[in-house]
Amino acid sequence: MTSLDAPPIRCFLSYARRDDVVMDFVGPFTESLRQYAYADRGRELEIFVDREAIGWGDLAQPTIRAAVRNATVFLPLLTRRYFDRPYCREELFIFYNQSFVDGVRGLLLPVVLLGDGYLTEDNPDLAAQIVVERQHRHLREAWIEGPSSPAWRRTMLALAGELVDRVEAAERSLLTEPSYEPDDAIAQVERFGLDTSRVVDVISQVLQEFQDVLATVKDDRTRAESLLPGALRLRDEVRTYERRVFEIDRLTRAAPLPITPDASALRDLVSATEQLLSSARRAELTSVPMRRAMTAFREGLTTLRGAVNVVTSWVESPGQ
Repeated sequence: MTSLDAPPIRCFLSYARRDDVVMDFVGPFTESLRQYAYADRGRELEIFVDREAIGWGDLAQPTIRAAVRNATVFLPLLTRRYFDRPYCREELFIFYNQSFVDGVRGLLLPVVLLGDGYLTEDNPDLAAQIVVERQHRHLREAWIEGPSSPAWRRTMLALAGELVDRVEAAERSLLTEPSYEPDDAIAQVERFGLDTSRVVDVISQVLQEFQDVLATVKDDRTRAESLLPGALRLRDEVRTYERRVFEIDRLTRAAPLPITPDASALRDLVSATEQLLSSARRAELTSVPMRRAMTAFREGLTTLRGAVNVVTSWVESPGQ
C-alpha cells in the first residue's frame, strides 16, 4: 500500500475555546496542517474540531470522549488557559492513558501557542508534566508572524511531517498486548473507593472551615491567614486524588475492571466550592492577602473538576 492509498489519519484537536474566540488560530492551524500533510507526504488528515462537529456543554462530552478514544493522533493546542479547563485536562488524560496502554505514546503531539513559562519540570500539575514529558512543539513565533509568513510555513511543514512519521512508525509496529496483574488491578480499584472517601472528607472539612472563617473573621489579612492552610491542603489533596484517578483510568483501559464509582458526592463538592469562592469574590478582588489564599482554592477546584469528569466518563462509557 502506498501512502496515497492509506486511510486518512484521524486527529483530535484539543484547545480552550475562549482562546480561539480571541486569537483565531484553530482555522489557520487545521488548514495548514491538512494541506502540508497531503502536499508533502500524500496523507489525508481527518481533524476532529469539536466546535465544528457538535454543540457545546455537558451533553456534548460523551461525543467528545468517543472522538478522543477513536483518534489516531491527539493534538493539544496549548495556552496557559488550557490547563485551567477541566474538559481540556480530561481529553489530555484520556488520550495519554489510551496511548500508553496501546504502546503509541508518540501519537500525542502537544503544540504550545502561549504559556511556555508554565511548562517546567518542577510544576506539580499532572497535565503540565505530561506535556513536558512529550517534548512539546512551539508555535508562538510562527503564530506571531502570521499564517502567510515563512516562519509559519516552516513550522507547519515540520509538524505535518513529524505527525505523518509518527503515525507510519506506529502502523509498522507490532503492538504487544498490554501487561498487567489482574489481582493487583482489582485491589487498586477497591482501594480507589477509600481514596474517594478520603478526598470527600478532606474537602468537606476545609469547606466547613472556610464558611466558619468567612462568618466570624472580618479583617481581610487575618481572614487570609486563616484560610491559606486549608486552601493549600485542599489543593494538594485534590492533586493527589487526580493522580489516583489517572492511574485507575489507565488500568481500566488495559482491561475491563469492575468499577462503578458514584461521583455524586464529588460533584456536590464542586458546586459547594464554586459557591463559596463566589461569596468571597469581592474580598479576593480587593485584597492581595486574600488573593493568594483564593488562588490555591481555585487551583484545587480546577483539578477537582477535571478528576470528576474522568470518573464520570467511566460510567458513561462502560468498558471504555
